[in-house]
Parts: sequence; C-alpha cells; structure tokens
Amino acid sequence: MVKTWSQPSDSEEQNRTVWAGYASLGWVIIFLGFHVYWAFGGRFGLGDAIAPLPAFPHSVGAWLFTIIVFAMFVLGIIVPLAIVQSWGPGLPRWMLLIACWIGSIVLIVRAVASMIDDFSRLTGILPNGLTGMTYAQITGDSQISAYTLWSGRGIDVYFLLGGILYGIAAWNYAQQKRRTKRFSLDL
Repeated sequence: MVKTWSQPSDSEEQNRTVWAGYASLGWVIIFLGFHVYWAFGGRFGLGDAIAPLPAFPHSVGAWLFTIIVFAMFVLGIIVPLAIVQSWGPGLPRWMLLIACWIGSIVLIVRAVASMIDDFSRLTGILPNGLTGMTYAQITGDSQISAYTLWSGRGIDVYFLLGGILYGIAAWNYAQQKRRTKRFSLDL
C-alpha cells in the first residue's frame, strides 16, 4: 500500500496569501481613513487630550518624518496588493517579502514599545516612561482622562494587529511560492 503525504495545494496556499494580503490592505486603508478624518478635525479614537496630534511640520526633521510616514502609507497599500494581484509577479519577490516583513516588525515594535511605555509610567517603574515624557508633555493635559488612556491603548492594539497581519501576509507569500512536494511511503 502506498500512502502519500503532501503539503497544502497551490490553491490553498494562494487562498491564504490572498486572505492575508487583503486583510493587510484593509488594515492600512482603515488606518489611512482615520488619518484623513483626524487631519480634518475628527477626534474619535484620540481621546479628549488638548493636543492629540503633532503640529504642522515646521522644521526639516519634521518634514522628513512626514515624508517617510507618507511613503510608508504608499508602500503599505502597494505591497499587500502586489502579493495578491496579477501585476505583482512583475516586482522582485525579495523586495515584496522584505517590505512585508519590515512593515510587520515596525508595527509590532511600535505597539509593544508604546505598551511598555504606558505600563512603566502607570506602575511608577519609570514615572516618565521609556520616552522620558510625562502624560502632560505627551497630551498637553496635566490630568489625563481614562478616555484618552484607553484611546491610546486602542491605537496600540491596532498597530499590533497590523503587524500581525503583515507578518501573516509575508509568511504566506513566502510559503506560496515554494514548490509542492509529495512524499510517497511504501508501507
């Protein structure tokens, strides 16, 4: 009797990659939507702090930061689309994988660092957190509300979710391109 064992079929791997790619794309579109909403004065998700958003860039460093963030938004949209759309194979595979992994790592590091910063500040381990800044310096308020604290935590969780989704997309994209190998065993 011959038993065969095989890895997931090409179509199963393709479906996983498509799901992860579109989930990552959905994440960044919602994230971009919130940024547009906030840029036009929206406050939901920011708490009730006096100055929850950074001021308009007035220095070279602030402009450089703004340009880098904008580029990350553009790549955050292009990369998940490229791994699921027919035009994607025209781009170097290694570049898409590196971009996906970097996006995943940046989002996870940002989320975890912020969570550790909040935890260290709230517990008193580091009264000014990892950043060396008090809540008053961060938010512009001497008394921070629970709404503002929980809004910040919600944003941290959303960054973590994005990092996980981009990581899953990268992993599935990496696995999808490997050839299916079938093993036969004579029993």
